[in-house]
Amino acid sequence: MIERASPGVSCEDSAAPAPPDAAPQADAGSAALAPGDPLGDLNQAFLDAYAARREAVLATIEPIIAQIDDSLILRRGGQRFEGPARTRRYHELKAIAHVPVAVHALLSGWRGALDGGARRQTAELRQRIAAAAGDLDSRGFTPEQLARQRRLLGASVALLDEASATGGVAPEALTAFARAQTEDVLRNAEDAARDQIETMHATVEAWRRQMTPEERDGLRAVVAVSHMARPGNVAAQYFSVTLGETWQGRFDQEDLRPGKRVLTAEATFDEAQAFALLATHALDAGVATRFFDEEARLSRDILADAAERILAGMFHKEPEPPAQPVETQAPGDLSSSS
Repeated sequence: MIERASPGVSCEDSAAPAPPDAAPQADAGSAALAPGDPLGDLNQAFLDAYAARREAVLATIEPIIAQIDDSLILRRGGQRFEGPARTRRYHELKAIAHVPVAVHALLSGWRGALDGGARRQTAELRQRIAAAAGDLDSRGFTPEQLARQRRLLGASVALLDEASATGGVAPEALTAFARAQTEDVLRNAEDAARDQIETMHATVEAWRRQMTPEERDGLRAVVAVSHMARPGNVAAQYFSVTLGETWQGRFDQEDLRPGKRVLTAEATFDEAQAFALLATHALDAGVATRFFDEEARLSRDILADAAERILAGMFHKEPEPPAQPVETQAPGDLSSSS
């Protein structure tokens, strides 16, 4: 239940809580329990017991797959197997798609003539682009892909040359450059996504063919992601579809419902930590059910419900429901504009 503003409090008065009579006095870092504090020792006992139980749980939830960077790692029957999640083509396509973004990042910070440092950066980037362009023919791109890479690199070199010759680039010219590269950048992104999905599917299906029906039904996955690449992550989408989880396409994020089989490990690119996350969720589900009669309760901060009530009362506001995702043109829609 959300606490309401107390009677007699006007809207004007409810914009912010009254300041405390005096600010808390504490030295930096003094909030932590001191070494040797019996409560600190007691909490460490909790952490040790939880870690030991998590390890035991991990052994019971196999088979499990982790996608970490370019690799898929399967734990099954106490054994570890590794297979590819991407090929080199994925990285080639992304590297070239990044070039116009790098040009934009370099030139967008200048409003006026480029100074000596900026000119040196411009010359260095141009040199690297030229080296990459000279190597394109040996990479095995399809004719359409090869033409696309040449367009991206050629346009980037042309803008760098213009900036060097004139001492800078006008904002409207930089915007025009960025918009002109959008379709080719997104086509590279689509080809990179296809490379990863097809590579992952070949690896996962080879493993699934060796599993029993019970193992296939219980298979779980954890995907290592960075914060800015979390919504719609390619591997998370793939596992959501193939393991029968809720799938929201490019807006796909971790499903917090009970019994989820696909997890995302943000900023965790360590194999042991990724698998530990799966075990933690499995352990937390049992703990949450016994303590709170809500399997997904520990999927949110244990302080979350109390924080909502406290903030609602303090600021006389109610939380808003999550916003619906805004529809944007998908890379797959670009064919209509070509």
